[in-house]
Amino acid sequence: MVARTTTSPWDRFAAFDPGLMRLTSAMRAVLGTAATLAVLTALRAPETALVVGGFTAMTTSLAISDLHPRNQLITLGLGAPLSLASLSAGAALTPYPTAAELIFLVVIHLAVQARRFGPRGLGLGIFGFMAFLLSQFTQARADRLPQLGASVLVAFAAVTAVWYCVGPITASEALRRLRHAFDVRLHDVLRDTAAMVATGQDIDTRSRSLQDRLDTLHASVLLIEDFLDERAAGDDTEALLRHLSRVEVAAQRLAVLAVRAMRTPAARNDLAERTARQRLAQRIRALRHQPTVGTACAAERCAEGYEGGPANRPTGSALVLDCFPAVDELAEALRVLGPRDRPSGRRTPPRKHASPTFGALPHRDTDTESLKRRATRQAFQVTAASALAIAGGHLLSPHLWYWAVAAAWVVFIKNESTGEVLLQSLRRLAGTVLGVVFGYGLTALVGGDGPVLLVLLLLCMFGMFYTPSHAYWAVTFFITGTLGMLLALMDTFSTHVLLLRVQETALGVSCGILAAVLVLPTTVRRASDEELVGFLRVLDRLLRTVGAGSTNTEAPTSRVRAAHDLDQALESFRKACLPLTHPLTPQRRRRHHVRHLLELLEAGAYHARSLATTAERLPAGHVPECATSLTAAAERAHETVTHLIRVAGHGPGAASHMARPTAVRALSRLSEEQRVRRNWPSPEHRLLLHIDRLDATLTALVRALDPLASDPDGTTVVPSERVDIPLPHGPAQAAAVSCAVLTDRCERARAG
Repeated sequence: MVARTTTSPWDRFAAFDPGLMRLTSAMRAVLGTAATLAVLTALRAPETALVVGGFTAMTTSLAISDLHPRNQLITLGLGAPLSLASLSAGAALTPYPTAAELIFLVVIHLAVQARRFGPRGLGLGIFGFMAFLLSQFTQARADRLPQLGASVLVAFAAVTAVWYCVGPITASEALRRLRHAFDVRLHDVLRDTAAMVATGQDIDTRSRSLQDRLDTLHASVLLIEDFLDERAAGDDTEALLRHLSRVEVAAQRLAVLAVRAMRTPAARNDLAERTARQRLAQRIRALRHQPTVGTACAAERCAEGYEGGPANRPTGSALVLDCFPAVDELAEALRVLGPRDRPSGRRTPPRKHASPTFGALPHRDTDTESLKRRATRQAFQVTAASALAIAGGHLLSPHLWYWAVAAAWVVFIKNESTGEVLLQSLRRLAGTVLGVVFGYGLTALVGGDGPVLLVLLLLCMFGMFYTPSHAYWAVTFFITGTLGMLLALMDTFSTHVLLLRVQETALGVSCGILAAVLVLPTTVRRASDEELVGFLRVLDRLLRTVGAGSTNTEAPTSRVRAAHDLDQALESFRKACLPLTHPLTPQRRRRHHVRHLLELLEAGAYHARSLATTAERLPAGHVPECATSLTAAAERAHETVTHLIRVAGHGPGAASHMARPTAVRALSRLSEEQRVRRNWPSPEHRLLLHIDRLDATLTALVRALDPLASDPDGTTVVPSERVDIPLPHGPAQAAAVSCAVLTDRCERARAG
């Protein structure tokens, strides 16, 4: 991390766009399109060829979502022949509209089916769909095919030249940028923590801001882990993953302890308390300025320095004194592996769930059979929606019906449930309406000035790719603005065409919603339940991995990987629940309930990450004294999974009708946990602490899912009645037995 007392505007920019990936994608789209148009103009290509070349260049940035430069080049190479084949098929069928529409439906079905292969399959599906759509948009004919094919090849060549000749980005450079974003976000976390400690006021407001900072820090960690998953794992990769995990856990723990200390009103006006807080704030600021050098003693000496050493021992409340060892723990975590260390180059085989052809898959798609079922189900949904959009689009406009098909296609991308499709449809429609107003105003202001219209088109294209994907309405806004500039350049711009754009979009999203409801529907409740089951299963795997650490020499690596999979599972659950947690959701009680579940899962994920990081610090072959409690926590995860599978297929439980007054975030919940002891705990005691807290979180989760939940003996689950399950032969054997019990119960629950 850079040793600066202030953050430069470039650092703020890097934190907003980790790795500058969106900026890179937007610049590539703009420069690639501009280069394509320049080459085709120099070759005196007709207007249709210009549209085909520019649209193809734009599609490359839209379709390629790989993080690793090597994988981007592979996808780009596969996209060129696929685009040519799809464009050729569309051009050959243009004289036969009915046949072209039927083949278009086949292309749509195959393009969606390709999503089973992960991100690259999604990208190749976009290439095929967009090329066929382009042939219908330009009314391409077979006699023009050589000219249009040459335009496609020019577009791919121009994009490749821009990507790899004008400021090429290597894998090491991309990783350096991502790590710089991590450094800047860690800088922000430490700055806000120090400010909160120094002022001691507005704790609720500052804790919410600090929670947002921690979320962005966690997002950068996930992005780095996803990037590393796209290449073969090596010793340098695993060391970096362990380093990032330990730093993130230490930073979050410091934030939790700081919020807990600041929320305690004890002796705020006491001079010793104020002095201790000022010293703590100074230590955090010093760590922020030079974290790789460190300003503190080693973690093993912290307890002696703060608790038993009479010299230089700060005075103050116990909660404030607890923060000092946390600062030293973060300082030592940062010294374990410097942020600028270079990789060693040693390689080991890639992760088991990483496909050698299509890269690493996200957690929600790790199950191949489940991914195939989802892709097949969605292929039928999109095909049905497109068929309805074609029929309805012809009624609105015989020549612009493909706008409705495009809208029906887009609302299903990366969405699973009916609620997600509905939310995406509303965003698409809102962005289109705003974009029409924006495009009409700009075009009327500029008039027919071609160069200015071209510049505005490229600016709108830049905004389309630079806007974060979660702000989809803004992405659609810029897409519609780009279309308005394009129509003005082609002298086909009119108010009627823009209104028709809104009508076709409304028709397309309506067809998408109708298909999502009627064709193999998946409700939000079912999707969220599936992701919740997935989260608990990954948590169970993490617990078994920690339990097996005494006999597995590669346990540290698998622990880090399991913790990463758990974070991915949590993100999948959060996305599946997005329609329920949206501010416009009419079901307020259910929204409170889902937010409460997210609060519990976030707290559980924190303790699970801390559990994995703490277990890594244990000596190899060491059997922790808390193995029995670890087995008990694994068994409780089994029981929670079994209970959820049993109730998932039924109507909403009693919990959905019990409104929670307020839903707090994970930082607030964690800071409310009871303080255990003042002495600096050993790794064994820390492991036991996190297991106990995780066990309590799972108990609260069972109660949140079903307040009347009971154990197999019919006794209501109460935290005070929890007992440790005897360890059969060791943690690994116990985990294996528990896994077998879980599998048997899941099969019986499904059969029942």
